[in-house]
Amino acid sequence: MKSITDAQYTPSFTIESELFEKGFGHIAGIDEAGRGALAGPLAVSMVMYRGSFFGTPLPEDLRKINDSKLLSPRKRDAARVIVERFSECAIVTLVSHHVIDQLNINGATEYAIRELIRSAPIIPDAILMDGNYSFNVGVHLIPVLKGDMRSISIASASIVAKVERDRMMEEYDGELPGYGFERNKGYGTQEHREALTMIGPSPIHRRSYEPLKSMMQSK
Repeated sequence: MKSITDAQYTPSFTIESELFEKGFGHIAGIDEAGRGALAGPLAVSMVMYRGSFFGTPLPEDLRKINDSKLLSPRKRDAARVIVERFSECAIVTLVSHHVIDQLNINGATEYAIRELIRSAPIIPDAILMDGNYSFNVGVHLIPVLKGDMRSISIASASIVAKVERDRMMEEYDGELPGYGFERNKGYGTQEHREALTMIGPSPIHRRSYEPLKSMMQSK
């Protein structure tokens, strides 16, 4: 079978339209940022669009929505403004490193989804989520592989989550200098790992992640 490259995906409302035709009125996209980071919170966002967008030509601005990893910081900021202008709901929750250490990253993600559903102004009938997860959150959840490249709802959530988390990590860089959080956003770059060796973990590092876990055990 011929493989499908990332370049062949273009976010659209195709998946949402199919669900809408099956009777799901409010369809949300969920994505996260910071899953693999060594420090800082997990950001999880939920975005919903009106059903009137499904099955119709996309407004020009919504064509600018894409997987957040494929957009420059400037374009992500602009895309977040578009998401907030066109969506019915665009919310984000931040799960602290403490909760991640207590629940593990999947438990923290499920916790965040429940918080999003609880706080949403509109309760979704179905949730599209990037990845291959199977969370029991009280709402019909549909995992979508490469969802941030296929669904505008998921791509929008990826943008909101990443913009929010990146801003927070940039603020932490001023409070906790030496780790390069403004540049690495808490991910395990060489600079970041060298800083951990030299000055040890900061208050926002995830102690359940390696190499932090081994460093804590050795002490």
